Amino acid sequence: MPHVELLSAMAYDLATFEELGYPDPVLKIPGELPARARPFGINRVYKGSQGQYEESILILDEDDLVIWQRPWRLIELRGEMFEDLFRTTVEPEVEIASADEHQLVFLIDGGEIGRIPLFIDAYESAVATGTLGDAAETALKKGSIVWLTIEQLDGTSATRPAWYVQQGRKLFVIKGDGEQELPNLERNETVDVTVKSKEVMAAIGTMPATVRVVDNQSDEFDRIAALGMGTRLNLLDGEDALERWRASCTMVELTLQA
Repeated sequence: MPHVELLSAMAYDLATFEELGYPDPVLKIPGELPARARPFGINRVYKGSQGQYEESILILDEDDLVIWQRPWRLIELRGEMFEDLFRTTVEPEVEIASADEHQLVFLIDGGEIGRIPLFIDAYESAVATGTLGDAAETALKKGSIVWLTIEQLDGTSATRPAWYVQQGRKLFVIKGDGEQELPNLERNETVDVTVKSKEVMAAIGTMPATVRVVDNQSDEFDRIAALGMGTRLNLLDGEDALERWRASCTMVELTLQA
């Protein structure tokens, strides 16, 4: 192992530092996760024997997987009597998928000499702030399509767009004769629902939803189907669609779990 000690280290948001004059020790992530971090700085102080060393820096996610590595570069230390400060600027090339605590790992000559916690501030993320459900419900009122990721019998998954009738955090979709193809939907216990915002033309987030088939002979089916005739675009058979849906389609309730 190299005779080098990591005395201190910090990663900080550059824009905040330039604005306020002091380092904010977080990575700031604009937009919905996953997204690229804003430019940030990495400062570290080493103490070690005089000479040249190869240095690299890693970012590990919450599962200890490497999501970014700075290429190996030479640094030079002045000797045991000195504390050597190094500064690095990282442009927006690091994609962060989770607001959980990450790790910043420092390597010298192929060996780890220290690590520090790396905190994530996903200040625009509904997922990170715990408001995904509210944001999704608002976006659903303004939209007309969601994307469903449905597990198939062969173990693969299929992602399909689906029009819906919204009732709070419940979505009702109709599949079958003359309607959307949502293969194997009713055979799943849960599916993933991706909600997109019409205003920003981007995904707000993906959340699981429980699956329930609605009885075609029930009052609930009639009530939701009546609403669906106003939601369904390009409905060629008009009010006759109700009987077509009852006879040859399946209505599925999706309850969002965020």
